[in-house]
Amino acid sequence: MEHKLKINTFKELYKSLKTPFPPINFLLLGMLIGLEQRWIEIRSKQTVDKAITDYMAEFEEPDKVYEAVIEDCEDGGFTIGYYPKKEDE
Repeated sequence: MEHKLKINTFKELYKSLKTPFPPINFLLLGMLIGLEQRWIEIRSKQTVDKAITDYMAEFEEPDKVYEAVIEDCEDGGFTIGYYPKKEDE
C-alpha cells in the first residue's frame, strides 16, 4: 500500500523540505503523512461539532404554548382555537 499526501498544503510543504538524501525524505514523508492524518481528523471533528451545535441552536427556543380559547358562534356552535396575545395587551 502506497501512502501519499492528500492535501495540497502538505504536498507543497514536502516539496519544500525535500532533500537529496532518500532516507531523510522517507522520514519527512512519514512524519508529514502522520501530521496530515491527525490534522484531517481534528478538522473534521471540529466541523461536525460546529454543525451539530448550529443545528441544536435552532431548537433551543422553547415551544410556544398558547391557551385555547373557546368562543360561541352565531349558529350556536363553538370555535376552538388559540390566539396569541398582541404586544399592546
